[in-house]
Amino acid sequence: MFEMDQIFSQNAQVPDAVVSAAFDKAWSFVETDPLLAHNLKAVLHSRLRTYLECSVKNGERNTLTLANEAIRNLRAELAPSSRK
Repeated sequence: MFEMDQIFSQNAQVPDAVVSAAFDKAWSFVETDPLLAHNLKAVLHSRLRTYLECSVKNGERNTLTLANEAIRNLRAELAPSSRK
């Protein structure tokens, strides 16, 4: 039983590590993005992590792909609309 718990714990850590690495890549862009500057950092942080976790749950593991997709989603959700 201990061995199974250890394997489960290691598997849970892989997505966490991937999310953290992708978050760091994306955050360096997001925190200076003029299209997102009007948002609170706490909101940006929370939504970015949510997008990353969702993509990881769907099987994505490439940190650059994760970061770029999360940035696109964040901009689509929170950037001011150019339509009037």
